[in-house]
Amino acid sequence: MHNRTALKSLAAPFVAIALVASSCGGGQTASVAPPPRIDMKDFFKNPEKSSFRISPDGQYLSYKAPWKNRMNIFVQKFGTAEAVQVTRDTVRDIGGYFWKGDRVVYSRDINGDENFIVFSASIDGSDAKALTPESGVRAGTLDVLHNVPGMESKILIQMNQRNPQVFDPYLCDIASGELKPLYDNSKENFEGWITDHNGVIRMTTKTDGTDQVFYYRATEQEPFAEYMRTSFKDSWSPLFFTFDNANLYVSHNLNGRDKNAVVEWDLAGKKETRLIHENKDNDVTSLSFSKKRQVLTMATWTGWKEERHILDPMTQSLYDKLAPKFNGYDYWIYGENDNEDKFMVWAGSDRQPGKYYSRCHCR
Repeated sequence: MHNRTALKSLAAPFVAIALVASSCGGGQTASVAPPPRIDMKDFFKNPEKSSFRISPDGQYLSYKAPWKNRMNIFVQKFGTAEAVQVTRDTVRDIGGYFWKGDRVVYSRDINGDENFIVFSASIDGSDAKALTPESGVRAGTLDVLHNVPGMESKILIQMNQRNPQVFDPYLCDIASGELKPLYDNSKENFEGWITDHNGVIRMTTKTDGTDQVFYYRATEQEPFAEYMRTSFKDSWSPLFFTFDNANLYVSHNLNGRDKNAVVEWDLAGKKETRLIHENKDNDVTSLSFSKKRQVLTMATWTGWKEERHILDPMTQSLYDKLAPKFNGYDYWIYGENDNEDKFMVWAGSDRQPGKYYSRCHCR
């Protein structure tokens, strides 16, 4: 663990609203000054910066910022003041994006029809290429294949080119643009796909009336078979596979539970084997983990605000070190590099929209 922490404020948008109070005295009511008028654009305008990410090697910081009234991607090397603009979209804001090796993968709606297209580009914006059809097809990322051996330049995407109502999975090379279908979905028309940590599609989903149906296969060579069926009254949501890819972490409310709990689920036995976390007042629906250390880090849920239960001593130590710096504020760590020694930190409150910091966890 590091014993030194460096924090650097990256953005601090803040709007203060002054309220004018009235007073009464002597049996007469004083006139009340009207509240200040706030331009509606202030509620919907783009932030100064948002969607911060750290490159896998920890050398670069990326973010989205306005350019010609549209949110575009910028990349800045740590230790420098200048940023390089990666995208120049003037039709719609850039959608989601992430790092894959030394390239940036992002989605664009270049036609303004909600048919998002997946692109990739080098960090200076050159060599930008569309990875999916540029008209009439909606696409998105299924799995970034993070640190999967042999998949250094590949991701999994899903798109509705075959059938507008169904998204089929493809293996995509982000450098060459080559696409390879991963499953013939023309008969079953599965609607959702769940991969293990090796990027193998192990579960699929489909709706049947008001039921949600899950299908499972133990290996890529086996056919899918119905595994779980839930009605609108029940919830059983796979989060991700265990690190040995043998079982699942699931959020569910089956077997008489009043609220969703996060558990480890035995795939072969079709049962809960270990409670990870539950909350008597709220559904616990999310679980985070360290990709480098392959340990669970925290369970999260939404109460009157976002709340967490930390599961890992190292994660607890990081939050403990940050606590004195953000007294009175909510704060969250996110967006680390592969070595997990550089992080992004967000801090805010119901009166402070948020500030972002970069944090170096020196060893």
